[in-house]
Parts: sequence; C-alpha cells; structure tokens
Amino acid sequence: MATEIEIYDRDLKGIRDAYSKSKSWEDVITSGYFNSDEATSMEAFIDFVEEIYQTKVIDAKELEKLTGLTALLHKEPNIEKGKEPTLEYILIKARYSKYTRALDKALQEGAKYKDLLQIKPQDYGLPKSWSGCLSSDQYSSILMALSFEFMLNEPGLLMLLPDLRSIAKEVEAPYSVLMDAFNLTNRSYK
Repeated sequence: MATEIEIYDRDLKGIRDAYSKSKSWEDVITSGYFNSDEATSMEAFIDFVEEIYQTKVIDAKELEKLTGLTALLHKEPNIEKGKEPTLEYILIKARYSKYTRALDKALQEGAKYKDLLQIKPQDYGLPKSWSGCLSSDQYSSILMALSFEFMLNEPGLLMLLPDLRSIAKEVEAPYSVLMDAFNLTNRSYK
C-alpha cells in the first residue's frame, strides 16, 4: 500500500507531466492526477501552481486568477455535474493535508503533546477552524493524529495496545486528551 508521501509524489509528477505537455490546466484536471477526493492530490496541485507562478496562493480568488480553474472543474473525471469542488475546498484540503502530515511526522519522531500544540494550522494557511475535512480545528486535528498514531480508532486492537493512561504518559498529555481522541474517532466511525 502506498504511503501518503508516495501518493503525493506520484500525483505531483503526473500533474507536472500533464502541464508540461501543453501548459493547460484543463489537461491537468483531466489527467487523473488531480483528484478532488484525495487531499494529497490537491496538495500536489496547489504546490505545483505555487511552483509555476513562484507565489503563495493566498485564497480561492487568486487561485482562479492564476489558473482559470473554476471553468475547468466540471471536466474532472468521475465528478457528477453540479458536485464539482469549490476552489476554497481545494485550498482547504491541500493545506489540511500538509498540516496533518506535519502532525503525523512529529508524532512518529517522538513529539510530545506540547510539541503538537506548537504546530499551528495557520502556519499551513488554514484558518482557526474549517470544514470539509476529518477534523475542523487544531485540537480535533491533534486528537485525530493521536488516534491514528496509536490506533485508537481500531477497537479490536485496544486489547493489544497500551491503555490510554500509558499513551497519555508517553506523549505527556492530560488523560482527558486521550479520552477525547478515543471518543472523537470512535464516534466518527459509527
């Protein structure tokens, strides 16, 4: 199974190739490497737009100005007419992907709860709260990252994994944070 980084790299290469052949954003949208169902694909797309224009995309209006994307979104494969993603949605998903990957990486490298609190969504271009993603703010994003890292969303594995107090101690988080993580992810999957 491919990792998020491998999917991101594959999509970025595909987006680059599609654009380099014709300098057409329509070709990028229809290439199959732009997929509005995958956050990593949208992250690769936004990163490529920023690379091409040597700028940081500030908002949806600027993305539209740079790419003319609004008129092209209906050409994305497998998208039902009228269900096209908005430019704001694309930006949020792209930034969310980058932010949550930073949280995941930090945890994999041994970060503690206090370290996760220093990874701010605003540093990745996200507002204080957002919608359309698995989590909607810094706290819920940290909870989801803890849940995935320690597999709290896999109830069958809880018998094999350390208890929540042990995990809380390991990441130096209040026990209530691990309870919130457990409750959030198990409520999300019901």
